[in-house]
Amino acid sequence: MFILSFLTSLFSFLLKLSTWTALLALPLGIAYFFYLKHRSKYFQRLGIPQPPITSYFLGNLEEFERDQKQHEKLIEWHKKYGPTFGMLQGAHRVIVTSDLNIINEVYVKQFHSFQSRQLHASMAIDQKNGPNLNVFFGEGNQWKRLRALFSASLTISKIKSVDPIMKRAHNELVGVLKKHENQVVDIIPQVINF
Repeated sequence: MFILSFLTSLFSFLLKLSTWTALLALPLGIAYFFYLKHRSKYFQRLGIPQPPITSYFLGNLEEFERDQKQHEKLIEWHKKYGPTFGMLQGAHRVIVTSDLNIINEVYVKQFHSFQSRQLHASMAIDQKNGPNLNVFFGEGNQWKRLRALFSASLTISKIKSVDPIMKRAHNELVGVLKKHENQVVDIIPQVINF
């Protein structure tokens, strides 16, 4: 008798708990759906073109990652939406641009204001001890630090001082390729004395 009474009260408690859980989850789920819908129109509100959202939760990520042809998809969207457009990759809002003025503004004039740019997950490396860490693969504050160190080397005078060396190396490479035309050429870097 005691066990039956206990099981009845346990079943009643679980039924009330599941009812309250459903009553709370339903409005939260509806609110989350409207949040995702609102988030998907972020670039539209800013007046930036964007590809159609294929999923409120994933944004454009599924279409972008399809067949591992991200570069081709970016070219297709560039032709359709112009040099600057937005896309959603899950919760991340990404602006893609090939406008040289915007790139110059971000990477040269105001690089200190921008913390990072997005890298594909396949290129992620250890940001503290990665042996391949450089300005191209750095993220966050590490990228800002490397960019600040690197920018000191990119003055006009330093670039101009390297120009004769690059021209000489170019001419030497072209000469070797012309000399061995229609043959396999094994190009091995050799030490050049300047």
